[in-house]
Amino acid sequence: MGSRRVRFALVGCGDFAPGFARYINGAADLVAICDPNSDARAQFRQNTGLSVKEFEDYQRLLTEVDIEAVAITSPNHTHRPITLAAAHAGKHVYCEKAMAPKVSDCWEMVRACEAAGVRLMVGHKRRLRPPWARMIELRGTLGPPLAITGVLYHDARPYNFQGWWTREAQSGGILEVVGVHELDWMRAMCGDVRSVSAIAAPQVDLRYDFSDTLHVQLQFHSGAVATLAVSLSYPPLKFREACGAQVVCRNGGMRLVTFLDHIDLYWQHDRDHGLRHERYDDLGFDHAFSKEVGDFVRWIIDGTKPCLTWVEGLRCVEVMEAAHRSAKEKGEWIYLPLYPELEEHQSG
Repeated sequence: MGSRRVRFALVGCGDFAPGFARYINGAADLVAICDPNSDARAQFRQNTGLSVKEFEDYQRLLTEVDIEAVAITSPNHTHRPITLAAAHAGKHVYCEKAMAPKVSDCWEMVRACEAAGVRLMVGHKRRLRPPWARMIELRGTLGPPLAITGVLYHDARPYNFQGWWTREAQSGGILEVVGVHELDWMRAMCGDVRSVSAIAAPQVDLRYDFSDTLHVQLQFHSGAVATLAVSLSYPPLKFREACGAQVVCRNGGMRLVTFLDHIDLYWQHDRDHGLRHERYDDLGFDHAFSKEVGDFVRWIIDGTKPCLTWVEGLRCVEVMEAAHRSAKEKGEWIYLPLYPELEEHQSG
């Protein structure tokens, strides 16, 4: 990327932030952090060993520090106001998924950044991790996907989620807690979603103000269909063991099986007599995060088209909001776009 180093601030110092800071510093310079919780900032310092400027208030950070970009890793319901403030200050915005709890929030973020002439990327790493990226690539060999099934049953209770994670108005709902990665990858496989239906099961974990088990069906404009079943209250599996998928393609099929320490991909073309197997001992996090941040920095510096923009983030929120709406209507099919009146901005 040459000698120029983009100066970043990181807003939100929760559990995700210390690890993500490493990827920022791999492609740019992290010069400031912001979090209203002093304990979170102290934990960030301890976990990273970084000495950077610290702020409680992102408005002060935006006016007092010389930066070009902000990375937002704060709770979902704060993404919109932070993005609006950053755009108003002329700063580029990298926002972690989920983009925001509601589609209307996302469009406000897009419009603010477009009006300010700054970049807006939403991080969706799953499609970039090598096993999932390989399945996207295999469409060229096996033909277009016709049907996908993913079952994300696992036990989130040991993680002891609290606060904003458990409130639909702040997180967005169960799919923002578990399912957002899979839905984005399904869009990468099949294209835009045409309609969504969802049904919730009786609730087990009463920490949440939404059901902890949801079954979602998707119909794509391509004609493909997909099912995603998620649960936060399934004791036999941990999260990383439950991220697999099965794909029916025009000329064959794929199966991804995930484990705590490796991932197995099986695939077969209709003309093949044997099943092919690819094992991934590297789970691919470094590759995905480095790709996201590196592309974002290049996008800022020279306009190189990135692997992601805001489009993926907004469309994923749209699918999730439609699913939550459908579940409240006992499985009614919801057709997209949810808000046709907001569809005047289509550029990336």
